[in-house]
Amino acid sequence: MPNITINNFSCQYAYHQQSQDAPCVLFLNGIMSPLESWQSQAQLAQKMGFSTLQYEYRGQWRSEVTTAPYTMQTHVDDLLALLQALDIQRAHFVGTSYGGMTSMKFASQYPDIPLSLMLITTTALIRPLPRGILSNWQSLTEKNDIEGLFRAFVPDLYSEAFQKKNPDLITQRLASFTVALRDMPDFCAGQTLLNLAQFPDIADGNLLNNLTRIPCRSLIVAGAEDRLYPPTDSAEIAKRIKNSRMVTIEGAGHAAVMEQPEAINLLLAGHLLMEA
Repeated sequence: MPNITINNFSCQYAYHQQSQDAPCVLFLNGIMSPLESWQSQAQLAQKMGFSTLQYEYRGQWRSEVTTAPYTMQTHVDDLLALLQALDIQRAHFVGTSYGGMTSMKFASQYPDIPLSLMLITTTALIRPLPRGILSNWQSLTEKNDIEGLFRAFVPDLYSEAFQKKNPDLITQRLASFTVALRDMPDFCAGQTLLNLAQFPDIADGNLLNNLTRIPCRSLIVAGAEDRLYPPTDSAEIAKRIKNSRMVTIEGAGHAAVMEQPEAINLLLAGHLLMEA
């Protein structure tokens, strides 16, 4: 996959352009997920005739880890530069968790660029409980303790039923993080910077208040078993984006894209068809 230098960093991305006229679907990762985490959804969008763009944030996985500090505004500026470099005028934004936050902040500042939003298990205001969880993750990344980080986030990201049913998938995910740390020595440093970027942007209430600026059709997807950003957080988003509807996936934890890809794909297909 190629890298492109934008806004003073090297960005890893995958752009599949169907044609000059094909609308683009942009996928925005969770904080600890590489761009491949969207592969099933990207393939679906391509089969439906859409161009697709996946990428990794500054400091994430194979994108360059630059010096501190990062803010959510940094991500907005980076994304705008990426879209401009690839000559993408408008796109459908699909983001989960951290990617949902980035999508909302971008859409509140550049409301004419998103054709639509699909926001999955995310929040516009980090409450004290998840803030404590994120602080624990940060302390582990600062120590380069990848196994400790993994053990800490499993119960908060995955539903209990998914953990019991898919122990092999959980083990494979740990292995992928171990390989990442081996191949990318600054992996944990990047994760620390990404984590810090959420504060104060997603904790001071400004993003939540600015959601009223978003005019495009928005699908808000919650996981019924999401402990990190529960359905009440999704409801607060849906309440403020006027042209929105909310769906809750029963049995899904925070990592709904991984736990229930079929349900996510069904919702994505319906959402894109409504926008076609």
